[in-house]
Amino acid sequence: MYKYGIGRQITSAIAGLFGTSRLTRRLNRDKIRYRGLIETVGQTRLPRKKYPEKIPMAFCFDARGCKMAAVTIKSLLIASKDRCDYDIYCVIADDVDESLCDIVRSVTDGTGSTVHFVHGNHDFDESNRRNWPVAMWFRLMLPKLLPNVSRIIYADMDILFFNDLIDVYELDMGDNVLAAVPTRPDGYINSGFLLMDLDKIRAENFYEKWIKESKEHDYKNPDQDVLNYTLKGRIKFLPLKYNFQLSHGSRIFKMYPHIQLDELKHNLVTLHYSDYIKPWRENPKERPTFSALWWDVAKTTGLY
Repeated sequence: MYKYGIGRQITSAIAGLFGTSRLTRRLNRDKIRYRGLIETVGQTRLPRKKYPEKIPMAFCFDARGCKMAAVTIKSLLIASKDRCDYDIYCVIADDVDESLCDIVRSVTDGTGSTVHFVHGNHDFDESNRRNWPVAMWFRLMLPKLLPNVSRIIYADMDILFFNDLIDVYELDMGDNVLAAVPTRPDGYINSGFLLMDLDKIRAENFYEKWIKESKEHDYKNPDQDVLNYTLKGRIKFLPLKYNFQLSHGSRIFKMYPHIQLDELKHNLVTLHYSDYIKPWRENPKERPTFSALWWDVAKTTGLY
């Protein structure tokens, strides 16, 4: 257990008793719970020769998520400057017009990275998705939409990057078809950051299995549950630094070894604002812990 885990759990629980709303009580807890977990991210990387190939990267969004995706992509390019470039595949909904595409393209100006836009298909139109937008299913379409891509990294548009993705892209996955960070002791993973072996997914017909599963079951977290239940035993687990979620709560000190928590201080790769408290909330008092880091990047895009 992280050496400050017990003390933080107690003091954050006490802090969570005060506040006039669920949101303020949660923010009070998080201020104590996560204090000091991120310190010098993005400043401690050793120099390296620039990676010779463009790394395939995927983001999926509709019109509402376009500007947020631009911030996420910008953070990736800042974190990877002089280290590697990306082939960025944006899977978009029908409501994303050319002017919104131009917003995303603009953040790659002056870099060696390239943006490619691909429209999501309609294979999951009849799938259960509760109140989630249809773009939720786009990540599962990647094996079909990108037939010439063998391996790709997918990330949600509410993620902030602090390091390049060279190491995870070169990861030996063995017989696994997916790599992700577990969020429960039983190995259940979050689908916000994924390394996907598209060749294996196609070869073993997982795409067809996903469509079938998505229609037959009304899961609480549809796309995420489909991946977990159809790929059980075929997922390689990544360390916490690849998907640190503010929604982890106090279980972060129970689930992850101290070495993984220490990595967050200086070697964090992604910070994931994965729950309902987003950094782009209009009222600064309602923004999550570490939201200032998101705004630092947002201001460099010229959008805010």
